[in-house]
Amino acid sequence: MKKVIGAAAGILFAVFGIAILGLLISLTFGALGKLFPGNFTNQLWGLVLFDIAAMIWALAFVFKSESTGQYALSAIGFLAAFVGTLGMVAVEVMLSGQTYVEVSDWVGQWLVYGFVIMTALHSALLYAHHGAAPDIHQKINVGIARGEIVTEAIKQATQSLDVQKAMLAQMITQDIVDQVKRDLGMMRGQIIDLPALPVTDPHTSDEKQKPAFSFLNMLPVNWWAKKNGHKTYESVVPAVAAAANGTEEAEAGTTPPAPFRNEPTDQPS
Repeated sequence: MKKVIGAAAGILFAVFGIAILGLLISLTFGALGKLFPGNFTNQLWGLVLFDIAAMIWALAFVFKSESTGQYALSAIGFLAAFVGTLGMVAVEVMLSGQTYVEVSDWVGQWLVYGFVIMTALHSALLYAHHGAAPDIHQKINVGIARGEIVTEAIKQATQSLDVQKAMLAQMITQDIVDQVKRDLGMMRGQIIDLPALPVTDPHTSDEKQKPAFSFLNMLPVNWWAKKNGHKTYESVVPAVAAAANGTEEAEAGTTPPAPFRNEPTDQPS
């Protein structure tokens, strides 16, 4: 029995909720009919700012909020839509033809003002809710910090240029003067007289290189060569081939290599 009553209670509560929402939507739609008489499209779109907006912001608060800012904005949107819905219901009740309460002129005026205010408020809250997302919030903060760094760098560069202004202007001035002189043909080449540097000729140097030490110099053959000195040999065959061919060697009076006999000029006694 308790299960049947529990199930019936759930169904009745759901029906009750739907009925309340239907009542609010109906009264709000009637108030919007007085604001937009004869314009059914605007009356339907007007529901988005009140009854539908309250449900959407409630769902966004529960399922679509990830940061503190988004939770706060969703709560503000829900409260604004709910209060606006109650206001539209009150306007519809007072202006529906009842005779118990005297209606002042400001009621109709605030109906107009309220619609404009709710439009601006929900639009701003929607953009702010997207901007308060963690990834978007991070990009915005990093972009602001980068902009501050660039601004400071530009400021420091400007100060540095102010300090070096005279020197930089002098450099540009010299370039302009040189360009004018070149255009007028006043630039002439300059001869640079550099001192000559001494050059040592290895063929005419008086310094003689000493022979390097070698164990071969200690052999008996080398001893005999040092004792008898260098021997010269003479060629016995004239350079006939070079003269016949008319080469440069013949003209210079030199003799090409020819067979020779190893007869030393100085015979040992």
